Amino acid sequence: MDTRLLDVRDKNKYWEYLNEAAEAIRVGEIVAFPTETVYGLGVNAQLEEAVKNLYAVKQRPQEKEFARIIGDLDAIGWLLERVKARHPSALFTNRLIERFWPGPLTIVFSGYDGEDIGIRFPDHKVARDLVRLSKVPVLATSANVSGGSPATNAQEVMASMGGKIKIIVDGGPCPLKVPSTVVKISIDSCKILRIGAITEEAINECTKEFLVTR
Repeated sequence: MDTRLLDVRDKNKYWEYLNEAAEAIRVGEIVAFPTETVYGLGVNAQLEEAVKNLYAVKQRPQEKEFARIIGDLDAIGWLLERVKARHPSALFTNRLIERFWPGPLTIVFSGYDGEDIGIRFPDHKVARDLVRLSKVPVLATSANVSGGSPATNAQEVMASMGGKIKIIVDGGPCPLKVPSTVVKISIDSCKILRIGAITEEAINECTKEFLVTR
């Protein structure tokens, strides 16, 4: 497979290239794109074969699920409405969202529809525009083989993923260069699953009267 590198820093090509990448996601291709933390790989969550291919490229165990990346909060309005009905989780969930979204925080909502749902709302225009243009739910993961270092620029993505994915959207180097922090929220607690760009102290400050564990 020939991997196309689309440099969206060219303002004259920005929307043309993003539309091409969004169409690739819609039809089941894997597309790499920048976020404020590291580069990600995204696929159409509605296409089973696309998700299967993402697991294969990532070399990720099937039991480890991918997070969904969103371009705006409207995309998960149904989920947030359910959270509002669950006290006290709604209180610290709202605090985390208001303080850290959009930004380098992945929230895993526990127990909705009988499963955990990870959501990432990046603070990066390219990522958000791409997801909105795709008009499908997008699953995403960092652009690296499991166990390897996440790529923080398009050239690193090409080095590890060239020939394996359809498109790399080049938005330049990632500003933060470290993965997102991941927290898991249940009905009465908040558990930190991974420390990344947001510190444990910042999470604790935001949810200080609730139980925060590691």
